[in-house]
Amino acid sequence: MRNIITFLSCVLMLAFVGSCQKVQAQTISRSREYGFNIGMSSFLGDLGGTDDIGRPFFWDVDPEVTRPALGFVFRQEVRPHVAMRFNAFWSELRGADSLSDNVFRNYRNLSFKSPIVEVSAMGELSFTRYVGPFKKRFNPYVYGGIGLFYFNPQANLNGQWIELQPLGTEGQGLEQYPYLEKYSRVALCFPLGGGFRYLLTNNWVVGFEMAVRYTNTDYIDDVSGYYANPDYYYLNYDPATAALATELSDRSDGTRLDLINPGSPLDDGRGDPTDFDTYIFGGIFTLTYQIEVRKKPKFGKCYFKWDKAE
Repeated sequence: MRNIITFLSCVLMLAFVGSCQKVQAQTISRSREYGFNIGMSSFLGDLGGTDDIGRPFFWDVDPEVTRPALGFVFRQEVRPHVAMRFNAFWSELRGADSLSDNVFRNYRNLSFKSPIVEVSAMGELSFTRYVGPFKKRFNPYVYGGIGLFYFNPQANLNGQWIELQPLGTEGQGLEQYPYLEKYSRVALCFPLGGGFRYLLTNNWVVGFEMAVRYTNTDYIDDVSGYYANPDYYYLNYDPATAALATELSDRSDGTRLDLINPGSPLDDGRGDPTDFDTYIFGGIFTLTYQIEVRKKPKFGKCYFKWDKAE
């Protein structure tokens, strides 16, 4: 996570740091875009996934639980080849152990869905431009940044979707586990991705991009640590809520996995608390309306050396 944040910081700093010089009044061209994104979302965390636990990045994506994603984007070029962009995304993430043939995941038998509402700010580095003296129609780019997102994991019980965070399915908020607090349903994300755009006309731009969102939470799927003692629910909740928490915290067949698989590393573990959750916005089709903003800087203002008269 530290290396990821360092890389993202470097991308963002490109928008503000550089060698500058005093220039005479000249016309500077900047690209400004408004548009939307349509694509797919996938979840990478404790629940679901492929048959091999711990496979990184796209290798653990389960195509059966991908969902549509919709977003809006504003992009402003602040230097040649460097832009700031702001995104708003909505999607839904899902995961289900029943879709995996892995013995540990299949035995655990948990599943979830969660809405994802994200806003983010990013720095973007493009390798060509479609404004200015050397403009090209094809525009590949990479970007990184930071954002906030809301999530709310839910599980299906007899056809009804139940919110899991209030139940404390791993003992969060119970008197017997004073060190476990209920997690926040708002967390940070760190987008990292890339793509390309193509200038169809002087104003309309189409593109394709893919991005991964690293996060600082392990509870998008409500699974992170260990099973709670079900007796404690009845000491803290009313009988109906306690029965619901017991049912949704452990949906296995009731046998211990180490009886099936002696020496199982899962033991009483419900999830892996050492890794934060990740989600992907992939196959994102973008359509934006681009305008070229021209301005004359004030005399003597400090500009990058690559700001040519246009």
